Amino acid sequence: MKAIQITKNGGAEVLEYKEVQLPIPQKGQVLIKVHAAPVNFIDTVLREGNMPPGMMPELPFIPGVEGTGIVEDPNGTHLNKGDKVAFLGVIGSSVYAEYALVDAHKLVVLDKEANLQEAAVLPVNYFTAYHMLKNVAKVEEGKTALIYAASGGVGTALIQIAKIFNIKVVALERRDEKVENALNLGADYAFNTSYENWMTQVKEAVGENSINYVFNPVAGDSIKNDLELLAPLGHIVIFGFLAGLGKFNLMEEAVKNFSKAPTISFSEIYATYYNNYPLVESAMKELYQWLNEGKIKPIYETMPLTEAKAAHKRLEKGLVRGKLLLINE
Repeated sequence: MKAIQITKNGGAEVLEYKEVQLPIPQKGQVLIKVHAAPVNFIDTVLREGNMPPGMMPELPFIPGVEGTGIVEDPNGTHLNKGDKVAFLGVIGSSVYAEYALVDAHKLVVLDKEANLQEAAVLPVNYFTAYHMLKNVAKVEEGKTALIYAASGGVGTALIQIAKIFNIKVVALERRDEKVENALNLGADYAFNTSYENWMTQVKEAVGENSINYVFNPVAGDSIKNDLELLAPLGHIVIFGFLAGLGKFNLMEEAVKNFSKAPTISFSEIYATYYNNYPLVESAMKELYQWLNEGKIKPIYETMPLTEAKAAHKRLEKGLVRGKLLLINE
């Protein structure tokens, strides 16, 4: 079969489209003919070899952690050949390929008429958003959430699901066109953080100390701003470090806002995946029900699997709106 394989760590140039051996399913596994392989930031981190110790797959490996496709070989499981399926897999699931192996009990069986591209957007991005809103922050109707990178994959999902939960959304972006896009996605307010007065604009729009929840994949020094904007008993959820660790003392800053009794949590989906999979399973079922009902509308772009190098470059330059899918043509 054809696949994208990484034989050495580095930039997008190490992604090689080549012939590799068709995988053979073991007991409990199903062979999937992959239709859509989403591109995630974790794929770029794995490609560069920058994952924490113990989390890097051995070289060579095929990237990808989620996808959709059609069951090719049910391998004696409860599934049937031809079933349309979606899945969130482990790190090293080898999805940038014509075929992939997935544990049968980790597959979501889709309706026969399901759109496999729309369905591919949900596992990582929408589960991440759903989990942070419902299980980590435990959001309450009528409150206000600040969402960074609001036009990105998780940001888009956060906006859509927050509106289902009747949460007021304040979106943040760094380009005017993405600010406009966040408003079109349903954000109540959206601001460009490249402008020096963006925090003043937020305060004028929703009031001083009125942000109940913050969803932050940037971290770095941005947490100082979050604490300043946060309402009493507010909750900051950190789910990434695109800007690094920052140059400030988090404990010191938190103590400055001690009277607000802020909560700061970290969300990493694989901690839940490996330690409480039933929570993942129940979330996925509800998300795909919402998709069927039209309550959520995935935003995505597509590129052929053969263009994986260009896809990674596009993602790293921040040019993707919503999700980028690699398609087997």
